[in-house]
Amino acid sequence: MNEAPHISVLIATHNRAASLLRLLASLDGAVAAANIPVEIIVANNGSSDDTDAQLATWRQDARHHLLTTDRPGKSSALNEALRHARGDILAFLDDDEEVASNWLASIALFFAEHDEYAAGMGRVLPPAAGVESTDLALAARYRTIAFFDGGDQVHDKQTLQGGNMAIRREVFAKVGGFDERLGPGASGAWEDIELGARICRAGLRIGYMPGVTIVHHVDTSRFSPEYFRRHNEAAGRSAAIINARAWRAALPRCLEALVGVGLATLSGNTDRREHARGRAIRHWTTVRCCWSAG
Repeated sequence: MNEAPHISVLIATHNRAASLLRLLASLDGAVAAANIPVEIIVANNGSSDDTDAQLATWRQDARHHLLTTDRPGKSSALNEALRHARGDILAFLDDDEEVASNWLASIALFFAEHDEYAAGMGRVLPPAAGVESTDLALAARYRTIAFFDGGDQVHDKQTLQGGNMAIRREVFAKVGGFDERLGPGASGAWEDIELGARICRAGLRIGYMPGVTIVHHVDTSRFSPEYFRRHNEAAGRSAAIINARAWRAALPRCLEALVGVGLATLSGNTDRREHARGRAIRHWTTVRCCWSAG
């Protein structure tokens, strides 16, 4: 491909060949609708399934690039993709999502109309059909799937959500890439949150992009007690890595969350109980990890 891409789409994947193919099919529609030069970079992070074989035909398109990364972790895979990306805007997706047909066009329009923003995050919605209402209720209770809808107006944000975010290329030259201690395959979480914090500390602005929408598919295994515990432990562990003194704030918050668990249990409010229990797990993990690190 001789024409430099305007947008590079970066996807880290691990053992999700089927859902990745679904995502790439949705991207085909978005590329056709956008009518701008786009490249798609998939970083296969140590998959043991048939991801490479499934993408054999896909990678024959000059706009498509498949990388294989040996170092474990989503952050290391994304950093490898960053080294190959050529777009002015770098857009990020997870491999268990689908994009709206106007996803790319909406990203391009947002950055064209909003010079004030260095980065943006869009909506992450559940599928419109095919999901049981009980599963949506469990998603709201356990918060282990990062759905997000900030409304219809552009506004400032103080964080990023890795499943649907876009960042101007020059930002990475200023703040650096992803922290490879963080994210799935490493600490388990917060590689996007930490990057967003660095962008804000550099004096750059993050905007909410209401027209940039993706669908995050519902994996019901994320509603198990074991997954819930691991999810919140990963957040707590990540907080401790980011800030060795995070225990100072986490300890009183843990105690407050435990009180919340008791009150919600007495009142019979199951959702509030699980929200508080998640906070307690997260904050206690932060305390424990900070103290263990000395």
